[in-house]
Amino acid sequence: MDDEQLSSLIRRHATRHVAGVGLRSELRARIAIAAAAAAPAPTRRLAFAGWRAALAGFAAGVVVAGAGIALLPPLRGTSSLPAELVADHVRALGAGPLIEVASSDRHTVKPWFQGRIDYAPPVYDLKDEGFALIGGRIARVGGAPVATLAFRHGRHVVDVFVWPAQALQAERASQVRGFNVLHWSDASMQFWVVSDADAAELERFASAWRARAAAPR
Repeated sequence: MDDEQLSSLIRRHATRHVAGVGLRSELRARIAIAAAAAAPAPTRRLAFAGWRAALAGFAAGVVVAGAGIALLPPLRGTSSLPAELVADHVRALGAGPLIEVASSDRHTVKPWFQGRIDYAPPVYDLKDEGFALIGGRIARVGGAPVATLAFRHGRHVVDVFVWPAQALQAERASQVRGFNVLHWSDASMQFWVVSDADAAELERFASAWRARAAAPR
C-alpha cells in the first residue's frame, strides 16, 4: 500500500476527535521541550514560536485511526512537581507571559505580588553574580498561585518558584527532559530553580541567593 492509498484509507475510516484544553496544553509543553532540547541556545526562542505556529492547526483536532495511532504520554506522568515546574517554565518561554512585572528593581517586583498571593516572597537582584533580575509573574502549581521570579544568565532564563515552607531542606538537584532543577528550603520559604543552564551554574545561583539572604540588611 502506497502513501496515497493509506491517506485515502485514513480519510474514509478514521474518526476525528477535538482535542481538549488539557491535551492541547500537554502537547504544547511536550513539543516545546523537544524543540528546546534540540535547538542551539540562540535559536530557542525562534524555535518556540515556530512550533507554536505549527501546532495551532494540529492541536485543533487529533485523528485517531482504526489501525491504532498512539498519542504522546502526558508530561505529568513522568513524575510530578519537578515536571510540572519545567512545563510551566517552557510554557512561559514559549506562549508566555515570561514576566508580568518587568523590572530589575526588587523594590518594584516584590510589592507587585501584594494582593496576588497571600505571602511575601524574598526578591534579590543577583546581577553582580551574573544573574540579573528581569521581573516576576504568577504561576499556578498544583492549582495554587505561586510567586515566580525570572532572571537572565547570559542567553539562559532562570525561573525561581517560591512558596512558604515549614522546615529546612538541604539542596537537591534533579533533571527533567534536559532542564536542570534545584530545590532547597529554609525555615520560611522553599525555592525551586529551573533552567536549561548548566547544573553547576544553578548551584552557583543558589549559593549567591543564600549569601544575599544571610547578609545583614
